[in-house]
Amino acid sequence: MAGIDPVAQKLLYSIMQFNKGKWRQHKPHGRNHNEIMVLACLLHGAHPGERMDWRHNPPDFESHLNQEHPGLKVSEISALMRVKSPTITPVIRGLEDEGLVERTMDPEDRRAVRITITDAGRAIIRAAHEERMATFNRLVKHLGEEDSLQLAELLSKVYTFFDAQVSEQDEGHANDNKAPETEAPEQGDDTP
Repeated sequence: MAGIDPVAQKLLYSIMQFNKGKWRQHKPHGRNHNEIMVLACLLHGAHPGERMDWRHNPPDFESHLNQEHPGLKVSEISALMRVKSPTITPVIRGLEDEGLVERTMDPEDRRAVRITITDAGRAIIRAAHEERMATFNRLVKHLGEEDSLQLAELLSKVYTFFDAQVSEQDEGHANDNKAPETEAPEQGDDTP
């Protein structure tokens, strides 16, 4: 085992604190994380963390971006959130029961169902975003603008680093699962 780098250890423990924080249990506008994420995916047609650059393009809760859009299939929502469909189905059912989303028949494929956000769902996302922004405004005031900008840059670098690590690991596993390349049999030779 390699020696323990105290700087790496301090960084690890600092990041691990975020998993234990009480703020993770907070429900913005009374909604759990999965509900907010489903509504945000429906609002933007993309994972909210991966949509356009937020610095120059704040979310627009009033425009009817999805007015012409037929909505998303459950499989599309689960793919955006990187979870299996059975995880999302009860969340969607609960949101539908509360009138925050609605199901419609896919005009292209009558067997498929599309989920769209309602005006009530849009209002929930707007309120949750405003609540979250009020918290982060207080954080900027607490840290100061310069430290806040530096933290944002550092967190972006951390995200990029870990995202690249996962991509490299996925590529490594894909290569591990590949059958070794063999010479192609001569034409007409179908012996095992």
